[in-house]
Amino acid sequence: MKIQWMLILILTLSNSVLAAPSKPAPRKPKEGQNEAAIRHHKEGLRHRDAAWVYEEKMSGIEGEDREKYARFIQDLYNRALGEFAKATEQDSTYYQAFSSLGYVKRKTGDMDGAMAAYNRALTLNPNYAEAIEYRAEAYLIMGQVEKMKKAYGVLAALNRPHAARLLTFVTQWADSEENDADMATSLRAWASEKKEKLGEVKTFVEKW
Repeated sequence: MKIQWMLILILTLSNSVLAAPSKPAPRKPKEGQNEAAIRHHKEGLRHRDAAWVYEEKMSGIEGEDREKYARFIQDLYNRALGEFAKATEQDSTYYQAFSSLGYVKRKTGDMDGAMAAYNRALTLNPNYAEAIEYRAEAYLIMGQVEKMKKAYGVLAALNRPHAARLLTFVTQWADSEENDADMATSLRAWASEKKEKLGEVKTFVEKW
């Protein structure tokens, strides 16, 4: 019962209480820019950040309570998806919203939709590091290791914090019990080598 009330309460919390800082922050409207799209993106980030909070809480929970958390997290991602979709409908040039849309599509199991959204974001802004990183993670999940490595090379030259975060994702993905042991060993070695070459990087705090 306590967990059910906690899950209900999260929907009523204000943005300042609910959401951890996210990158990128929603754009400030410029003259002639679609403010509705920015509002939808901001609301989507609020739901996405809430999902991250509950993913952290779920890590130490088992049984039926874990299932409740999982369902609630998926609901939050679906809410975020709806808001990001509205943002891209309102502003077809909003590359940040397309990147965010790709992320939540991936988290809700739509890999094809995720790739389409990432590709759209990078068509609009080829140097948008977040979309490059997230698409690289999707490449890895789909087994397209060489494409992921190529994307890492781009990130290492373009945005070292995002490159470092991709390496962290690769290592954690390799540690998953579901993955091929030989591939996991190879990826860990690759990530370790790249991390050493990349050197010390001050990364921002954000989940993927």
